[in-house]
Amino acid sequence: MMTMMNNGRLPALFILLVTLFCTAASAEIPALSTFNADYIVYRAGKKHGEANRYLKMTKQGYQLGYSSDISWMIFSDKRQETSDFVINNGQIQPLRYVLNRSGSGPNRYYELNLNPDTKVLTEGKSRKPKAVEWQHDWQDQISYQLQLVLDLKAGKTEFSYNVLNRNGNSKLYHYKVVAEEKLPLPYGNINTLRIARIETNSDKQIYAWVAPELDYMLVRLWRGEDNVEQFDVQLHKLDLTPQIQANGSP
Repeated sequence: MMTMMNNGRLPALFILLVTLFCTAASAEIPALSTFNADYIVYRAGKKHGEANRYLKMTKQGYQLGYSSDISWMIFSDKRQETSDFVINNGQIQPLRYVLNRSGSGPNRYYELNLNPDTKVLTEGKSRKPKAVEWQHDWQDQISYQLQLVLDLKAGKTEFSYNVLNRNGNSKLYHYKVVAEEKLPLPYGNINTLRIARIETNSDKQIYAWVAPELDYMLVRLWRGEDNVEQFDVQLHKLDLTPQIQANGSP
């Protein structure tokens, strides 16, 4: 009788252990909210363009996209950027970055491909290998924005990222949470964290505001030079799908 009872309990016990293990494992997998966000681009309080950011899941992982269409006097600038990436142990691993830019001046196309298996970084459409030592913490021009989200969720308030420029050369970006502010935006009034880019011997100022209640969505980006505003990008509309795992499981 005891043997039969034990055998009867084993499947239930096994299911319980598997359920607990899977729950714990999934809790360790970083989740990002997929979104589609529209922004208005201002300069000196006047609208000069629009921008869009999105994050979607792909078969391989995620894709973050950014596009903007800006005009000011005789200057015009249209650009589209995409970053395809996966997440490993809380770290975003970029796989491919592309930028298309048109408007005033010559058109530009940039492409970086990163292969973490072969530890090779290639540049351009021809995918020419770049003679640099592989760095496991590389971020591209937009992927670091989401690494910052993951780091904020982990409780960090100061950040350093090894960011590749469009030609595949890296530079350390330093950021710090400097204030909590309630912002009036086209989207509405919202509580935010203001994050400053920290640079020494630089005449540029960059501030970003993220909203914790919107899963740390970027809701405003301000850039100036010698404290003169260059642009002010503010959230206008947002479609947010919270906490989606890269494998499709909530």
